[in-house]
Amino acid sequence: MHRLAQGVLGSIDAWYYRRHKLKTLGPVLFVGRAHYRGPELKFDDGTLLRDNDVIGRLHFNNASIAALGEGSMHRVGFRFARLMRESLRKLADAAHNDPAFADVRVFQGTTWIPAHGEVVGFVSTPMPKTWRTRLLSAHFKVLMWVFAPASQIRNREQAEPRLYWLTRAALARNLGKLKVG
Repeated sequence: MHRLAQGVLGSIDAWYYRRHKLKTLGPVLFVGRAHYRGPELKFDDGTLLRDNDVIGRLHFNNASIAALGEGSMHRVGFRFARLMRESLRKLADAAHNDPAFADVRVFQGTTWIPAHGEVVGFVSTPMPKTWRTRLLSAHFKVLMWVFAPASQIRNREQAEPRLYWLTRAALARNLGKLKVG
């Protein structure tokens, strides 16, 4: 049943990747372009995000995360962190060199992972409690069950959707913290 679910969700991921014209950035991230819809946001580094500005939309590569293998949550976490640093270095390179991201000042992603990443510039906020958030939480629970490599992650009771924001300036400023490790 678990392998069947991985196959089905893997097919959906592949369709989503093509549909949203995502680019692969290292082993665990995809990035696409989208228009921000929401109130004006001002980040600590002075970056201002306004309604309809172009943002870089970050997505996890679920198949790569599933391939991290079993183990303790800490062991899997260390493997994930290493791959995430590699992907963030690729993101920094794309932000600096890829014309498709020349007008992107802010990258944003949505995940169930608890708040973290401040050391490299991420700002994390919980999503407001709405019917869409509850649906997203249920979707994340399915993704956790299907793709999470550590049983402690798969069996979590909560899958609180969080928004993660990373400004281009914070990414560039913290690039040195993304060493291979």
